[in-house]
Amino acid sequence: MQGLTPRYHQVPIVYRDDAPIKTFPMIEDHEVKWVDELFMEPRDKQILLEPVDQHIVRNVKALTRELGIPSYAFGDYAYDPVPVPPLFTALTTGDMALSPSVYAPQLNAIILQHNHVVELELRNPDSLIVHTYHSHGHAFQVVESGPVHKNSSIPVKRFKGRQPMRRDTITLATGRYVRVRIKADNPGVWYQHCHQEQHNFSGLAFTLIEAPDVMQRTLRIPQEMLEFCRVLGHPTQGNSAGRAGSDMTGIKPPLKIHGLPDSTSGS
Repeated sequence: MQGLTPRYHQVPIVYRDDAPIKTFPMIEDHEVKWVDELFMEPRDKQILLEPVDQHIVRNVKALTRELGIPSYAFGDYAYDPVPVPPLFTALTTGDMALSPSVYAPQLNAIILQHNHVVELELRNPDSLIVHTYHSHGHAFQVVESGPVHKNSSIPVKRFKGRQPMRRDTITLATGRYVRVRIKADNPGVWYQHCHQEQHNFSGLAFTLIEAPDVMQRTLRIPQEMLEFCRVLGHPTQGNSAGRAGSDMTGIKPPLKIHGLPDSTSGS
């Protein structure tokens, strides 16, 4: 690791107003020798997950609104909370929990089948802004990186061994994509988001709905949480709007953001 720099960004943390202000040198991305996960191996020696059952492509998308405020999306819509948390929806809608129609569009929900190997291709077509993808629920295998745009000089790098590096956070550098793999063996609803908080709060997130049929047999919401929601007047069952089927009456309209097309193949 000597001479290599983990790909993260430092900012000063201020504990008191009268503390001296520290300045950090501006260093261009190409001037730093970054750690490359594709040439590392994890200590747990997990074997490369294959074959791939489902391949999912999600592009970072951006929209500048009034007053220059940006919104972002990992999918077609900027992420936004809904009246019924997706975990409650997954647990209370029976067989419909396997259908995207019960989850509001602004959740950017992706449904995963139990124990399937899933490959996520996360793409950042932006030429200026770096993003940081963070996964809840899984430590993913890093298997490939390369350019988003075909006319780029950025090289494609593929993992060629048997035990790819595992991470729960990875940088999406400008104009690049990364491919990561997980096995859907952890039933639950897992929030996936940019770890830069201003981007996260601006909608750069999506949701993995992992094995909802298994969830319904194995998971229970604590009674204390249900009571807490009742006191606050929040619904705890039904689709994202607290209704049946795909009826989203009462949900705030999602903010659609256009960009490169996303895709899902496999089951």
